[in-house]
Amino acid sequence: MPNNPNELGALWIKSSNRGEYMTGTINGVQVVVFRNDRKEEGSKQPDWRVLKSVPKEQREADTDF
Repeated sequence: MPNNPNELGALWIKSSNRGEYMTGTINGVQVVVFRNDRKEEGSKQPDWRVLKSVPKEQREADTDF
């Protein structure tokens, strides 16, 4: 099946003890998507936040003191 020229990427729903989130690739960039838990009802804030995914090894290295 040929690629859809309008497709930017794909996301998969995952869950953890902190809730649901999504992971995937958009335009070749690994991303993680979290629900915006700071959104106030009736506001124009986004429902979800998209962040670049940081490899686990780099996260662990950044927290080593």
